[in-house]
Amino acid sequence: MDINGAGAIISGGASGLGEATSRTLAAAGAEVTIADLNADKGKALADEIGGQFVQTDVSDEASVAAAVDAAVATGVPLRIAVSCAVIGWASRVIGRDGSPHALGPFQKVL
Repeated sequence: MDINGAGAIISGGASGLGEATSRTLAAAGAEVTIADLNADKGKALADEIGGQFVQTDVSDEASVAAAVDAAVATGVPLRIAVSCAVIGWASRVIGRDGSPHALGPFQKVL
């Protein structure tokens, strides 16, 4: 698939699998928008690969919409969207004291 000149947005694009995806797509000629919560890593990577960074909280719909709007505003057709961002907490289902794990974090993930 020829992605040269295509717009791409990668959530969680500043580290881990998202960073590798951002680098790979940029190397293939895509115009990359990195949507990530970590501003320091996101800005540095965007500068390095010639993309743009938008600080994004994927648990907030308005924040995600703003990232998509920023990607579209480049004027390059947005043809690629990759979701590498995650939210979650490490928690036991039942604590040592027999109490269940809090429902709030579980509801936020869903």
